[in-house]
Amino acid sequence: MWQVRELTGSVLISSATVWATTHGQPLFPYEENSLTDDKLQQLIESNEVKEAAPLFAFDHGTGVLDPDRLKSGACKAYPGDAQWPPQSTWDMFDRMLGGALIKTVPLAAPCYRNLGVYDPNKCQAVRDSFFNQYTHENDPTSIFWPLYQGRTCMPTGDPDNGTCTHGGFPIYAVNISNVGQIQLAINFARNANLRLVIKNTGHCYLGKSSGAGALSIWTHNLKDITYYERLEIPGYSGPALKSVGYAGGYIAGGGHTPLSGLYGMAADHVMALEVVTADGRFITASPEENQDLYWALRGGGGGTFGVVTSIIIRVHPKLPVVTSSFSFSTSRTVSADAFWEAMRTYLSLFVPFTDAGTYSWFVLSSSGNGSFTFSMEPFFAPNHTLASFDALVKPCNVVLNGAGRVAVPSNRLIPRANFEDPMSAKFNATFATIRRHSEAGHRLMGYHQAPRNRANADNAVSSAFRHVVCFLILSAPPLTADSTPAEVGAASRVLKEEIIPAFKAIAPVSEFGGAYLNEANVDEPEWQGNFYGTQYPRLLELKRKWDPREVFYATTAVGSEGWEVRDGDQGVQTQNGRLCRV
Repeated sequence: MWQVRELTGSVLISSATVWATTHGQPLFPYEENSLTDDKLQQLIESNEVKEAAPLFAFDHGTGVLDPDRLKSGACKAYPGDAQWPPQSTWDMFDRMLGGALIKTVPLAAPCYRNLGVYDPNKCQAVRDSFFNQYTHENDPTSIFWPLYQGRTCMPTGDPDNGTCTHGGFPIYAVNISNVGQIQLAINFARNANLRLVIKNTGHCYLGKSSGAGALSIWTHNLKDITYYERLEIPGYSGPALKSVGYAGGYIAGGGHTPLSGLYGMAADHVMALEVVTADGRFITASPEENQDLYWALRGGGGGTFGVVTSIIIRVHPKLPVVTSSFSFSTSRTVSADAFWEAMRTYLSLFVPFTDAGTYSWFVLSSSGNGSFTFSMEPFFAPNHTLASFDALVKPCNVVLNGAGRVAVPSNRLIPRANFEDPMSAKFNATFATIRRHSEAGHRLMGYHQAPRNRANADNAVSSAFRHVVCFLILSAPPLTADSTPAEVGAASRVLKEEIIPAFKAIAPVSEFGGAYLNEANVDEPEWQGNFYGTQYPRLLELKRKWDPREVFYATTAVGSEGWEVRDGDQGVQTQNGRLCRV
């Protein structure tokens, strides 16, 4: 039982004891509707589904998996298989959920006749909004990066001669409105050997919230948020938020932010999480309860250990921020050498910039014919004044004053050691790699930022984030929506065989280089060390403890090396295929 008090000025909004679960966490209303053994039994009896009760039962840890599920090559149930649940079972599942089961239809299905939902007006609406992130967030299955779904239902196809299929989209989704529904979905997926995916917004560049033939837990409509001006809990007294909206892949990936230079990673400030685990139980992970799971959920990757239904996170005060946006490029009066001298100066200042708590987002582009453009969008300086900001960027300004497609992405976290001495061989190699990348005609985006471990947190955030000062987003040669698998494969090979190795050479894992796991290359070689750093061995151990039956799978998630998606040759790994044991 925690004492929660909210005060605003001199007006008392509430001053009461919050009665919660036996774990002591204040709950959202949708979290109060959870299942215990007794409640589950009542639900089974009231819905008259006793014959299917084993499909919805909790995992008590005493049962033995069907040995066929453990064999090499064994696959999750797939539509058309003998083990795929019949429609009557899905209907029972829907009754148990209170009608929350969605038989999914791909977002762009109205653009095709083959599914019987052709509608030119709806199709045009999808085309007009396809590059709007909210279009995909608000759909139960659609994702931001269709390449990894398999591009089997794009809005640009021929309605008469083209076809729309689910491809890597889940077959069913549960529109979650309470924790009990999450528990039922996990139990059903585990007991029926279904592939299970979790989607909040779908903002993942690797397709983790997609999966062919899967059941999806769609949490996007859980929107609750509570602000506590002063939260009194063990080890903390101060302002906090209880939220669910960004408790998915963002926190699970660590959570870098424009304020990372002052406060570190978002995961460093999470004080407790409510989570449904692979056995279907609803529990708390905090410094006092399930400490190892608490450690793993903060930075250990999404879709791995459970479904988080809310977090409690510290709140920091408002700060003044100075921002600056600018650009420079080659021209008739600015040579390529002058441009790169300005770039060298900018890169050489990453250590003082990050030591001052600042952050930037920039784009470096090339036309491929010797012309280059750098665009700062923006330079973000929290807790600075105009005077302190001007003094900080003056060395860069002195030099400057003198001087819609699809792609396969990747990124590299480059450590502080590469930038500490602008005269060193390490800095020269870093600068030369960036220049060669641009001169080859490749676009590059990036940040200067240094989260480090400013909150002195013990969690699963990648060790690379504790050393980074430069975060670069790389991409292969651009593709179009209708690029063939061969063209996708060729672009992917350039990324894997030419671009990524060059940046790995200047920032190897052994020197705390790495990659941010949420915006990475889905075919990243040796992804365990690159995405999770020195934390991976412990994360794998905890995966085996908390999910021994491997209910949760996501591409490049902890423990996923034991599985493969059999999608044929699509040029790059997609989620459009059966999920089977390696």
